[in-house]
Amino acid sequence: MSSSHVRKGDLVVVTSGDNKGRSGEIVRVIPKHSHVIVKGVNMVTRSIKPTKAQPQGGQVTREAPMHMSKVSPMVDGKATRVRFTTKADGTKVRVAARGGKELSVVRKGKADGAAKPAAKPANKPANKAADKAPSKPADMASSKPESKASSKTSKAK
Repeated sequence: MSSSHVRKGDLVVVTSGDNKGRSGEIVRVIPKHSHVIVKGVNMVTRSIKPTKAQPQGGQVTREAPMHMSKVSPMVDGKATRVRFTTKADGTKVRVAARGGKELSVVRKGKADGAAKPAAKPANKPANKAADKAPSKPADMASSKPESKASSKTSKAK
């Protein structure tokens, strides 16, 4: 899975659409649909049907998801693009294109001096059929009655 330019907790600014210019914190990221929910942005009103738990019903205002391409991380009060760089120790980080500020660590590098795990020994058999145990005992396999096709061929001989 590829890394996204925004993550939960980022302070972002909306770059297009009805909410252009508004900013807020990312509450939730929905990678399957490439959507984000930004706190206080893209508010929608939904009517709630009366139920036994809430007999009055009513209207609820909440944030609706928006496509993540419509938001950009905010650094020093301005929207910025994101670059991904890999450090010498193998750590992958998100870096703001404007100013080069490090936004977050995507993947941690290997610790110094850590040995690589030993390679698994190759215990693969040369002939897989020879190593498999027969599923039926030999005496049961030979006691099968002959099929009609094989009995006709044996009579013809």
